[in-house]
Amino acid sequence: MFEIYETLLGVKFVEDKTIATWHPSVTPYRVTRDGKTVAIFFMDLFPREGKYGHAAAFTLIQGCANADGTYETPISSIVANFNPPSDGKPSLLEHGEVETLFHEFGHIMHQVLTTASHSSLSGTSVKRDFVEAPSQMLENWVWEAPTLTKLSGHYLDHSKPLPADLLQRLIDAKLLNVGIRYSRQLLFATMDQQYHSQAKPDTTGIYMTLSKQLMHIPIPDKTLPQAGFGHWMGGYDAGYYGYLWSEVYAQDMF
Repeated sequence: MFEIYETLLGVKFVEDKTIATWHPSVTPYRVTRDGKTVAIFFMDLFPREGKYGHAAAFTLIQGCANADGTYETPISSIVANFNPPSDGKPSLLEHGEVETLFHEFGHIMHQVLTTASHSSLSGTSVKRDFVEAPSQMLENWVWEAPTLTKLSGHYLDHSKPLPADLLQRLIDAKLLNVGIRYSRQLLFATMDQQYHSQAKPDTTGIYMTLSKQLMHIPIPDKTLPQAGFGHWMGGYDAGYYGYLWSEVYAQDMF
C-alpha cells in the first residue's frame, strides 16, 4: 500500500519510533518529500478496550499557514480494528478490509498533503460533496490485478500471490449485489435529508416507509436502527448524500 501511494503522490513514508504514541500498538510515520518532513501520521489499526469501534481517519493538527510564514505540520491518525497478529501469525485481512484500509489511508493523504493556507479549508475540511472523493478514488487500486498480485500472498510463503483464476473471479465479482448496496446508500441519504428538513421528524416512521419504498425490505417492528447510525448526527448531518455524490467525482478522477 505504501509503495502505491508513494509512487502516486511523490512522497516517502518513514517509520519514526521517537515520536510518542498513546498506545504501544500505534506506529508513527513521517511523510517526507525531497528529504524534508511535510507531515506526520499514526497507524492505529488494532482493537483494544474502550477504543472507537469503526474505521476512520482523524485530523489531530490541521495544516495551515502561520503568521511567521511557516506552515503548520499536519498530523493525522488512521484508526481501525483489524485482527491483530497473534501466536506468531500475521494479521490476515479480507479483501473488503484491505479496501477499507486504502479508503481510510486515502483520507489521511487528503489531510496531511494539504497546502491550504487556512485550516478551515485544509485537508478534509471541504464540502461534504467532495470529502469522500479522494478516499473513494484510491479504493480503485485494490481492484487492479497488478495491485492484488503485489498485496496478496500466502502467509507462510509470500512468493505465492493469489492464483490468477481466483484473482480474476474476485475482480469479476466486484459488482455483485451492487444494486442493493446503492439502494442502501440512497435510503440513508434520503432519510438524512428528511430528518433534517422537518421540525419534528418521526425518525422511525420515515425509516420504515423509505426502507420499504427504496429497498423493499421492511425494518422489524419495535426496532430503532436509526439510533445506531452515528453519521446523521456526527458531522454528516444533511450531508450523507456526499458518499454517493463523491463517488462520481472519484471515478472521474481515477
